[in-house]
Parts: sequence; structure tokens; C-alpha cells
Amino acid sequence: MPELTKPYEIYEWVDGATEEWTVLSWELGQLEIVLRERAGTKLIDVLRIHVPPEEKEHEPYYWDLTSARLTAQLRGVLSTAGKGPMRISVTAIGAAPRTHFSVTRVPERPS
Repeated sequence: MPELTKPYEIYEWVDGATEEWTVLSWELGQLEIVLRERAGTKLIDVLRIHVPPEEKEHEPYYWDLTSARLTAQLRGVLSTAGKGPMRISVTAIGAAPRTHFSVTRVPERPS
């Protein structure tokens, strides 16, 4: 898996937080993190979701999601998306490192 290009925009989840994003595209990659509990680094898998400028205050217009639980759920939802943007809603349940997530696809509103 390729290393993602910098800058990294790691989304930090808070228990109970819900985010709704329009995913324009996504990519899998890795990044190297500094370990908190001991000296050293390790590579982790990351799902980068690209969002429209109106959904993020500043560039770059993407979020890097690092939770293995969340990325596994999102890969299942996003792989069925087909072409075009997809709206998703994600709610964090619990505190890191044991956070679980509720992921739902937001239905398109009729025009």
C-alpha cells in the first residue's frame, strides 16, 4: 500500500460526535506515526476521503481516517457507491483507542 502524500489531515473523534460528509473520492494508503506508549514509529493504514470545499473550512479538502474499525466499515459502504459523490454519516461511540462507529449512507434528497 502506498504512503499517502502530506499534509496529513487526521480527524480526531470525540465520543458522541457525528459528522456528515459528501465523499467525492477516496483512497487507501499508509502513514508513519510516532508511538505514544513507547519509543518508535509504525506504519498504519489510512482511508483518505475527499470532500467538497464547502464541507471543510480550509485546504486540503480531505480527511485522513485512521481507526481500523472505521476504515473497515467505510470500505464496505464506499465500495458499493459506484460513480459519483456519496453522503455518509459517522457517529463515534466511546473513547479512543476503543471507539466504535455507526456508519450510515445518507439518502439523496429528491431534486
